[in-house]
Amino acid sequence: MSSEELLNKKLNGLKELILMEAEHERAKIIEMAKKEAEAVEKEEMEKIAKEEALILKEAEERAESIRRRQVMAAERERKTEFLRLQNQLLKEATTLLEDKLNHLREDPRYPEILVGLVLDAISVLEGVNAIKIRLSAQDAHLGEHVAQEVRKSLPNLKVSFDGEPAPILGGVWVYSEDEKRFVRADWKAQAQELSASLADRLLPLI
Repeated sequence: MSSEELLNKKLNGLKELILMEAEHERAKIIEMAKKEAEAVEKEEMEKIAKEEALILKEAEERAESIRRRQVMAAERERKTEFLRLQNQLLKEATTLLEDKLNHLREDPRYPEILVGLVLDAISVLEGVNAIKIRLSAQDAHLGEHVAQEVRKSLPNLKVSFDGEPAPILGGVWVYSEDEKRFVRADWKAQAQELSASLADRLLPLI
């Protein structure tokens, strides 16, 4: 084999070796790139999963917040409607009671009813020695009779009838003699008291 052939053989062998090394290096680079791509893809997928979880959590919290607001709004609406109906009922009850009380004047026992109201008022004005009674203009003619009946029941109490009509439809106003203490026992006050009692019974239902 000539020296030229030997040289060509060596060059070919070196060329093959270089190609093999290059192929090996290329395979290593491809493998590294693949691993890096997989790592990046994994990292990105984890980020996406975290973002999805965060978005889902925020959506759930928002939905829960909306639900709570809707429940609260419905509850407020229910209470508002109940209060409206309660106020309407109390207004109607007060009007009805006042009307019923006004018709007591038709009862033959009406003077005794007024006497009873005065006696109840006196129990509130505990400790007074003298009182004054005022009636409505319609009941003024009964004033002296009512005062006299009260004196019979409480002989130690000074009772006088004030002829100036009270601005009421019926019932009585009772004052201490010095007018520092005062009890309203007119129909409006009685109706309001009964309505307040009705309201107390309705309140627990809200």
